[in-house]
Amino acid sequence: MMDDFLDASLDSMIGKRTWTASLGEAALPYALVALSLAALAEPVWAVTLFWASYAVGMRGDLTRPLPLGLTGWQEALLLGMIAIWAFGWRTVFTSWAAIFSIQAIDDLLDRKQDKMTGAGNWATRWGVVETGLAATMIIILLGYLDIAKLVLVFITGLLVVRVQQLGNRKEEKPCD
Repeated sequence: MMDDFLDASLDSMIGKRTWTASLGEAALPYALVALSLAALAEPVWAVTLFWASYAVGMRGDLTRPLPLGLTGWQEALLLGMIAIWAFGWRTVFTSWAAIFSIQAIDDLLDRKQDKMTGAGNWATRWGVVETGLAATMIIILLGYLDIAKLVLVFITGLLVVRVQQLGNRKEEKPCD
């Protein structure tokens, strides 16, 4: 939801309707409810996966000063250091690996749309083969380090995509 919320202007440029855009102002409260439910279910994973999403999402803002006065890479590094101190390197790395691999797969699937909007996309920046190889290597490493996280994150990711697709479909009205 956060990714769609932040990409709303780019999605609207190409006419892409997302469930998050349809929610409008309600997207933030719903995202926070989802995060709090995840924290109830598995607090460490909820926090580290969210922070990993934040860090991976910084890829387009690595050198731009952000509202706190830090650049994207500085914020991501600071958050990473706090996370490693609080949760350990393995938990933080596997959460980052899970989010990295999902983002890489998303970039492979969305490369044509992202190219039209100028959105940051690893498949267009690094190449399709390179992005696919990076995703594959990270998925294999994640499977070795924490197979449960790999399976659960990918299943949850597929469910989220499906719910969003159903939400988009309900909004499309048939032509009269």
